[in-house]
Amino acid sequence: VERPAHYNVGEVQAIDYISMQLGSGVKHYLEGNILKYMHRWRYKNGVEDLRKARWYLDKLIFEEVQGG
Repeated sequence: VERPAHYNVGEVQAIDYISMQLGSGVKHYLEGNILKYMHRWRYKNGVEDLRKARWYLDKLIFEEVQGG
């Protein structure tokens, strides 16, 4: 869940690239991913999806605190 190699291109993580492209709209992207993983955790990847939802929630909280 934390920094998988396939989400990196050079020095830029995919989430950072998405954030740069979407600006403050990245919050909607983060919220959408939280909803996705919360919806499917029982049916697909269990605790792994809960951890992914938590990762996106922590990122959303960080964005809110930073005022982004």
